[in-house]
Amino acid sequence: MFSLRRWSVIALLVVSCCGLARRTSTADDKEPAKLTPPETTEDKGSDKLSGWQRLFRKHSCEYTITVDGIDKAPLQLVKEPILNWSQPVRGGADGAVFIWTQAGRPLVIGTMFIWPQKDGKQGIAHELHSLSSAPLVGVWRDRTWTPPRDAIVWNSLADAPSPAATPEQRLRQMRDLARQFSAESHDRDERKWDLRLLPRHIYRYDFAGQKTQIEAEREILDGALFGFVEGTDLEIVLLIQARKTDAGPRWEYALARMSDFHLIARLSERTVWEAVRTGYDNPRLAYYCTTVESRVTADDE
Repeated sequence: MFSLRRWSVIALLVVSCCGLARRTSTADDKEPAKLTPPETTEDKGSDKLSGWQRLFRKHSCEYTITVDGIDKAPLQLVKEPILNWSQPVRGGADGAVFIWTQAGRPLVIGTMFIWPQKDGKQGIAHELHSLSSAPLVGVWRDRTWTPPRDAIVWNSLADAPSPAATPEQRLRQMRDLARQFSAESHDRDERKWDLRLLPRHIYRYDFAGQKTQIEAEREILDGALFGFVEGTDLEIVLLIQARKTDAGPRWEYALARMSDFHLIARLSERTVWEAVRTGYDNPRLAYYCTTVESRVTADDE
């Protein structure tokens, strides 16, 4: 997350020992890792969510994101956050990570979180990154986000084995490939912080129900998102997917920032991606972070 959330790194690292709650799945871990139970504001257990989590869900549902601004084809929000975190030792910080998809593929990742302000209120921030090769238009209330095309760069994993025949085997391959990466961040003073790869993917491409495009017709066969974190905060997103080529299916990867810090990623100790320190509040960039409002509590109106 951006630098406003870094005021207590030591406390954050203490919280990281809590670990990630795991949801069981009969489809070889098709469901992503979560830090809180899988409940939405419409679930019977929604009263167990913090007021902030309910507010984040409300805010996410208010987004309309389209490819090339085509209103008739908005991206689909995965209403359940793919990652939740709660860190009261840092002043009641709370956050949730959401995904917007098209035909099962993630095209936008976004985090909504609170951070303590000097006046005693909590700033509510939205942090977004386009994962699309096409330009997007995102609208939330009176705000418009217009990330450019080719927001991320795909690179071939030339030494990787060919994608396996079954989804279960491909997931194991993607996990093995993700473990070959490492990452770090550097703060304003260029102090280095090693980032931790979460043990499980945070989102798996969801082609179920895409009846108009069977696997034999798809250019993308499979894919998943992995997260590099500081404590439990998502700093870098690693995307791995299997794409059809003239030479047969091949693995490829891309990376996206979820922080304004200087970020570096390595593959087998070789630097393959670097993102220099950036600002926020620029809605024309692929990475966009802004504070949308301030509240004392989640129930303030």
